[in-house]
Amino acid sequence: MLQRCAIGALMLLGTPAWGDVVDNFEGYAVGGAPGGIWHDASSFIDNPTNPGPTVSVINTTNAQGNATQAVQISGDNIGTSGGIMGRVEHTNIQRFETDLRLDRAGNGSSPNWISAAGFFQETDQTDFNWSPQAVVYSTGNSRRFRLFVQNADGRGSAARDFGLGAHTWEFDTWYRLALEVDTESGVFDVSIINLESGAVLTERTRAYSGWNSAFGQYDLISVNDGEMGTNPGTVGNMATIDNVNYVPAPGSMVALVGAGLIGSSRRRR
Repeated sequence: MLQRCAIGALMLLGTPAWGDVVDNFEGYAVGGAPGGIWHDASSFIDNPTNPGPTVSVINTTNAQGNATQAVQISGDNIGTSGGIMGRVEHTNIQRFETDLRLDRAGNGSSPNWISAAGFFQETDQTDFNWSPQAVVYSTGNSRRFRLFVQNADGRGSAARDFGLGAHTWEFDTWYRLALEVDTESGVFDVSIINLESGAVLTERTRAYSGWNSAFGQYDLISVNDGEMGTNPGTVGNMATIDNVNYVPAPGSMVALVGAGLIGSSRRRR
Protein backbone atom coordinates (compact mmCIF):
# COMPACT_ATOMS: atom_id res chain seq x y z
CA MET A 1 0.00 0.00 0.00
CA LEU A 2 1.33 3.49 0.71
CA GLN A 3 5.04 3.14 1.27
CA ARG A 4 5.58 6.09 3.62
CA CYS A 5 3.38 8.60 5.43
CA ALA A 6 4.16 11.48 7.75
CA ILE A 7 3.39 10.82 11.39
CA GLY A 8 -0.30 11.35 12.00
CA ALA A 9 -1.31 10.97 8.37
CA LEU A 10 -4.65 9.20 7.92
CA MET A 11 -4.71 6.83 4.97
CA LEU A 12 -8.24 5.45 5.32
CA LEU A 13 -10.41 5.59 2.22
CA GLY A 14 -12.25 8.89 2.11
CA THR A 15 -10.08 10.46 4.81
CA PRO A 16 -7.72 13.28 3.81
CA ALA A 17 -3.99 12.73 4.17
CA TRP A 18 -2.58 15.08 6.79
CA GLY A 19 1.05 14.62 5.77
CA ASP A 20 3.21 13.32 2.98
CA VAL A 21 1.77 10.89 0.45
CA VAL A 22 4.23 8.53 -1.23
CA ASP A 23 2.92 5.67 -3.34
CA ASN A 24 4.71 3.47 -5.87
CA PHE A 25 1.60 1.28 -6.36
CA GLU A 26 3.51 -1.93 -5.66
CA GLY A 27 1.19 -3.08 -2.89
CA TYR A 28 -2.02 -3.30 -4.92
CA ALA A 29 -3.52 -6.20 -6.83
CA VAL A 30 -2.87 -6.08 -10.56
CA GLY A 31 -6.06 -5.58 -12.56
CA GLY A 32 -7.89 -3.66 -9.84
CA ALA A 33 -8.04 -0.02 -8.83
CA PRO A 34 -5.55 1.32 -6.24
CA GLY A 35 -6.80 1.68 -2.67
CA GLY A 36 -5.58 3.82 0.21
CA ILE A 37 -6.52 7.45 -0.28
CA TRP A 38 -7.26 7.00 -3.97
CA HIS A 39 -10.66 7.52 -5.55
CA ASP A 40 -11.60 7.09 -9.17
CA ALA A 41 -11.85 10.49 -10.87
CA SER A 42 -15.30 9.54 -12.15
CA SER A 43 -16.63 9.75 -8.58
CA PHE A 44 -16.06 13.52 -8.74
CA ILE A 45 -18.41 13.86 -11.73
CA ASP A 46 -22.16 13.85 -11.07
CA ASN A 47 -23.16 12.03 -14.26
CA PRO A 48 -20.05 10.43 -15.71
CA THR A 49 -20.19 8.75 -19.09
CA ASN A 50 -17.77 6.27 -17.54
CA PRO A 51 -18.91 5.37 -14.01
CA GLY A 52 -15.58 3.69 -13.32
CA PRO A 53 -13.28 2.17 -12.68
CA THR A 54 -11.40 4.24 -15.23
CA VAL A 55 -7.99 3.05 -14.00
CA SER A 56 -6.30 -0.23 -13.17
CA VAL A 57 -3.01 -1.36 -11.68
CA ILE A 58 -0.78 -2.91 -14.34
CA ASN A 59 2.58 -4.64 -14.67
CA THR A 60 4.92 -2.58 -16.83
CA THR A 61 8.54 -1.34 -16.95
CA ASN A 62 10.05 1.87 -15.61
CA ALA A 63 12.46 4.28 -17.32
CA GLN A 64 15.36 1.90 -16.68
CA GLY A 65 13.51 -1.06 -18.15
CA ASN A 66 12.92 -2.69 -14.77
CA ALA A 67 9.64 -4.35 -13.84
CA THR A 68 7.25 -2.14 -11.87
CA GLN A 69 3.59 -1.78 -11.01
CA ALA A 70 1.83 1.39 -12.06
CA VAL A 71 -1.67 2.78 -12.58
CA GLN A 72 -2.98 3.16 -16.11
CA ILE A 73 -5.86 5.39 -17.19
CA SER A 74 -7.84 3.19 -19.55
CA GLY A 75 -8.28 4.30 -23.14
CA ASP A 76 -11.50 2.28 -23.30
CA ASN A 77 -13.34 4.87 -21.20
CA ILE A 78 -14.33 7.52 -23.74
CA GLY A 79 -16.40 10.51 -22.67
CA THR A 80 -15.93 12.06 -19.25
CA SER A 81 -12.52 12.21 -17.57
CA GLY A 82 -10.85 9.27 -15.88
CA GLY A 83 -7.92 8.98 -13.50
CA ILE A 84 -7.12 8.97 -9.78
CA MET A 85 -7.77 11.59 -7.10
CA GLY A 86 -6.82 11.71 -3.43
CA ARG A 87 -7.92 14.06 -0.67
CA VAL A 88 -5.27 16.02 1.21
CA GLU A 89 -5.30 18.80 3.77
CA HIS A 90 -4.79 22.24 2.27
CA THR A 91 -1.60 24.11 3.20
CA ASN A 92 -0.09 27.37 1.97
CA ILE A 93 2.74 25.55 0.18
CA GLN A 94 2.01 22.29 -1.61
CA ARG A 95 4.06 20.15 -3.97
CA PHE A 96 2.84 17.27 -6.11
CA GLU A 97 5.16 15.05 -8.10
CA THR A 98 4.57 11.99 -10.23
CA ASP A 99 6.14 9.87 -12.94
CA LEU A 100 4.04 9.88 -16.09
CA ARG A 101 4.13 8.00 -19.37
CA LEU A 102 1.91 9.10 -22.26
CA ASP A 103 0.66 6.00 -24.04
CA ARG A 104 -1.97 7.17 -26.51
CA ALA A 105 -3.78 10.32 -27.61
CA GLY A 106 -7.54 10.35 -27.99
CA ASN A 107 -9.33 11.97 -30.91
CA GLY A 108 -12.11 13.82 -29.07
CA SER A 109 -12.88 17.51 -29.45
CA SER A 110 -10.93 20.23 -27.65
CA PRO A 111 -10.26 20.48 -24.80
CA ASN A 112 -8.99 16.92 -24.79
CA TRP A 113 -5.76 16.69 -22.80
CA ILE A 114 -3.94 13.37 -22.73
CA SER A 115 -3.15 13.87 -19.06
CA ALA A 116 -3.24 16.52 -16.32
CA ALA A 117 -1.37 16.24 -13.01
CA GLY A 118 -1.76 18.59 -10.07
CA PHE A 119 -4.31 20.10 -7.69
CA PHE A 120 -8.04 20.67 -7.48
CA GLN A 121 -10.29 22.38 -4.94
CA GLU A 122 -13.41 20.31 -4.37
CA THR A 123 -16.59 22.36 -4.81
CA ASP A 124 -20.21 21.85 -5.84
CA GLN A 125 -19.43 21.72 -9.56
CA THR A 126 -21.01 18.81 -11.41
CA ASP A 127 -17.61 17.98 -12.94
CA PHE A 128 -14.28 18.51 -11.18
CA ASN A 129 -12.91 20.01 -14.41
CA TRP A 130 -14.90 23.19 -13.67
CA SER A 131 -13.52 23.57 -10.14
CA PRO A 132 -10.52 25.71 -9.08
CA GLN A 133 -7.37 23.89 -10.20
CA ALA A 134 -3.71 24.01 -11.14
CA VAL A 135 -2.45 21.23 -13.41
CA VAL A 136 0.48 20.49 -15.69
CA TYR A 137 -1.11 19.03 -18.80
CA SER A 138 0.04 17.51 -22.07
CA THR A 139 -1.31 18.77 -25.36
CA GLY A 140 -2.09 16.31 -28.13
CA ASN A 141 -1.22 18.22 -31.31
CA SER A 142 1.85 20.27 -30.36
CA ARG A 143 3.11 17.67 -27.86
CA ARG A 144 3.96 20.30 -25.27
CA PHE A 145 3.55 20.41 -21.52
CA ARG A 146 1.65 23.47 -20.26
CA LEU A 147 0.37 24.83 -16.95
CA PHE A 148 -3.37 25.48 -16.63
CA VAL A 149 -4.70 27.43 -13.65
CA GLN A 150 -8.35 28.21 -13.02
CA ASN A 151 -8.65 30.69 -10.15
CA ALA A 152 -12.44 30.63 -9.88
CA ASP A 153 -15.29 28.21 -9.35
CA GLY A 154 -17.19 27.65 -12.55
CA ARG A 155 -16.62 26.64 -16.11
CA GLY A 156 -14.30 28.74 -18.22
CA SER A 157 -13.78 31.64 -15.82
CA ALA A 158 -10.54 33.26 -14.57
CA ALA A 159 -8.37 30.74 -16.41
CA ARG A 160 -4.71 31.17 -17.34
CA ASP A 161 -2.82 28.89 -19.71
CA PHE A 162 0.94 29.19 -19.27
CA GLY A 163 3.61 27.92 -21.64
CA LEU A 164 6.47 25.90 -20.20
CA GLY A 165 9.00 26.13 -22.99
CA ALA A 166 9.51 24.63 -26.42
CA HIS A 167 10.47 21.09 -25.38
CA THR A 168 8.17 18.41 -26.73
CA TRP A 169 7.22 15.08 -25.21
CA GLU A 170 7.29 11.62 -26.80
CA PHE A 171 5.01 8.63 -26.41
CA ASP A 172 6.22 5.65 -24.37
CA THR A 173 8.70 7.79 -22.42
CA TRP A 174 8.70 8.31 -18.66
CA TYR A 175 8.72 11.89 -17.38
CA ARG A 176 8.83 13.20 -13.83
CA LEU A 177 6.47 16.15 -13.35
CA ALA A 178 6.66 18.33 -10.23
CA LEU A 179 4.30 21.20 -9.47
CA GLU A 180 4.86 23.38 -6.40
CA VAL A 181 2.42 26.16 -5.52
CA ASP A 182 2.30 29.02 -3.04
CA THR A 183 -1.46 29.18 -2.61
CA GLU A 184 -1.32 32.55 -0.85
CA SER A 185 0.47 34.38 -3.65
CA GLY A 186 -0.43 32.31 -6.72
CA VAL A 187 3.15 31.50 -7.69
CA PHE A 188 3.78 28.15 -9.39
CA ASP A 189 7.08 26.30 -9.91
CA VAL A 190 7.16 23.54 -12.52
CA SER A 191 9.90 21.00 -13.17
CA ILE A 192 9.79 18.31 -15.84
CA ILE A 193 12.53 15.69 -16.28
CA ASN A 194 12.93 13.05 -18.97
CA LEU A 195 13.68 10.05 -16.76
CA GLU A 196 15.16 8.00 -19.57
CA SER A 197 17.76 10.57 -20.69
CA GLY A 198 18.04 12.51 -17.44
CA ALA A 199 17.46 15.78 -19.31
CA VAL A 200 15.63 18.59 -17.54
CA LEU A 201 12.98 19.70 -20.01
CA THR A 202 11.85 22.71 -18.03
CA GLU A 203 12.22 24.56 -14.75
CA ARG A 204 9.81 27.47 -14.84
CA THR A 205 8.12 29.82 -12.39
CA ARG A 206 4.76 31.28 -13.34
CA ALA A 207 2.79 33.90 -11.38
CA TYR A 208 -0.97 34.36 -11.65
CA SER A 209 -1.73 38.09 -11.75
CA GLY A 210 -4.82 39.09 -9.75
CA TRP A 211 -4.68 35.88 -7.72
CA ASN A 212 -7.59 35.13 -5.36
CA SER A 213 -6.39 32.77 -2.62
CA ALA A 214 -9.99 31.74 -1.85
CA PHE A 215 -9.83 29.68 -5.05
CA GLY A 216 -6.46 28.16 -4.22
CA GLN A 217 -7.63 26.04 -1.29
CA TYR A 218 -6.46 22.85 -2.94
CA ASP A 219 -7.63 19.69 -1.18
CA LEU A 220 -7.30 17.13 -3.97
CA ILE A 221 -4.30 15.73 -5.79
CA SER A 222 -4.98 14.16 -9.15
CA VAL A 223 -3.68 12.61 -12.32
CA ASN A 224 -6.46 12.47 -14.89
CA ASP A 225 -7.15 12.76 -18.58
CA GLY A 226 -9.00 15.70 -20.08
CA GLU A 227 -11.83 14.08 -22.00
CA MET A 228 -14.36 16.83 -21.43
CA GLY A 229 -15.13 18.07 -24.95
CA THR A 230 -18.60 17.95 -26.46
CA ASN A 231 -17.49 15.24 -28.90
CA PRO A 232 -15.75 12.41 -27.00
CA GLY A 233 -14.36 10.88 -30.20
CA THR A 234 -13.76 7.21 -30.88
CA VAL A 235 -10.31 6.72 -29.31
CA GLY A 236 -9.63 7.51 -25.68
CA ASN A 237 -6.54 8.99 -24.05
CA MET A 238 -4.24 6.58 -22.23
CA ALA A 239 -1.50 7.41 -19.72
CA THR A 240 0.38 5.53 -16.99
CA ILE A 241 1.17 6.88 -13.50
CA ASP A 242 3.87 5.81 -11.04
CA ASN A 243 5.74 7.09 -7.95
CA VAL A 244 3.32 9.70 -6.65
CA ASN A 245 4.84 12.06 -4.08
CA TYR A 246 2.84 14.80 -2.32
CA VAL A 247 4.45 17.11 0.25
CA PRO A 248 2.37 19.74 2.08
CA ALA A 249 5.33 21.90 3.16
CA PRO A 250 8.29 21.12 0.89
CA GLY A 251 11.70 22.67 0.56
CA SER A 252 13.02 24.17 -2.62
CA MET A 253 12.07 22.41 -5.83
CA VAL A 254 15.34 23.56 -7.37
CA ALA A 255 17.20 21.77 -4.57
CA LEU A 256 15.24 18.60 -5.25
CA VAL A 257 16.04 18.68 -8.95
CA GLY A 258 19.66 19.55 -8.26
CA ALA A 259 19.96 16.56 -5.97
CA GLY A 260 18.82 14.31 -8.80
CA LEU A 261 15.66 12.23 -9.00
CA ILE A 262 14.05 11.78 -5.61
CA GLY A 263 12.47 8.55 -4.42
CA SER A 264 11.14 6.96 -6.90
CA SER A 265 -16.48 9.70 -3.34
CA ARG A 266 -18.49 11.88 -1.92
CA ARG A 267 -19.05 15.48 -2.96
CA ARG A 268 -19.59 18.45 -0.70
CA ARG A 269 -23.06 19.89 -0.95
